Amino acid sequence: MKLTSKRKKAYILLIINVIIWGAALPIVKNSYEHTTPFRFLFYRYVIAAIASLPLLIIYFPKIKKKLQTISTILLIEFIGITINLSLLYIGLSKTTSIETGLITTAGPILSLIGGVIFLREKEERHELIGLAIAFLGTILLTLSPLASSEVNVEGFSLQGNILILMHTATNAGYFLLAKKYYKNCPKLFASGVSYYMGIVSFFVLALIEAGSLTILANSISSDLEQPSVILAGFYMGILGSIVALTCYIKGQDLIEASEASLFGYLQPLIYVPLAIFWLGEDMNILQAGSLVVVLVGVLLASRRH
Repeated sequence: MKLTSKRKKAYILLIINVIIWGAALPIVKNSYEHTTPFRFLFYRYVIAAIASLPLLIIYFPKIKKKLQTISTILLIEFIGITINLSLLYIGLSKTTSIETGLITTAGPILSLIGGVIFLREKEERHELIGLAIAFLGTILLTLSPLASSEVNVEGFSLQGNILILMHTATNAGYFLLAKKYYKNCPKLFASGVSYYMGIVSFFVLALIEAGSLTILANSISSDLEQPSVILAGFYMGILGSIVALTCYIKGQDLIEASEASLFGYLQPLIYVPLAIFWLGEDMNILQAGSLVVVLVGVLLASRRH
């Protein structure tokens, strides 16, 4: 395959995406010593909404049927932002960032399964076999705490893994909805609108969690004195929500979507070393073996004739 300038640009954009999203989970996990998932997500989306405002201003005049379009985006993003990310970041608070990253690695596989079931998309025999293998690896990853003597130790939780698996399945459903209803809507505009859904929903959830506005205000004031919380908020608000997403969308537009999706499987090269050397997490043989099973299934499913 000839490495054209167009393909080279796509690879650079997708590698930037891999680095940013790959480092995200350990950075967010580190902030949980001082904040909660809901408060972190509130900070993230306040920052993302402010940073994305120019994009909304640019795209808004081009949107047809504005009320209908924005209402549809908000309904879909309630699933993609409020429900989906609540499962992910509550799960992350109950398990390791390595475990979280490994389970979410199977996300595209669940999207393919959903496409077969709900969108009646056709898959070839080798793709279905690859899907089955990758799904088996995902189940092994989720249940891996049962094989450990440390099941009840903080940071190594079956409950957390199940929440992450629920997030991965919800995320697959979200992408199917987005694929169906965002055909004529700019993805960056939809993302910009979604940030405001994030602000409202996670403020409400953080308020319910705190029990009163006074307690929440005191907690926010305390959070914003912590460098790890500020780092996580700005990292995911700007790099994770805007820069990485833009790189992915632009990179995917330059090459085949199936090829672009393979770059996501490079993320363990970022988050595994970061989690081990920075957060002091461990990766056991069962986790490593399960990841190999997932990757074998993915490569088989993505193989071209």
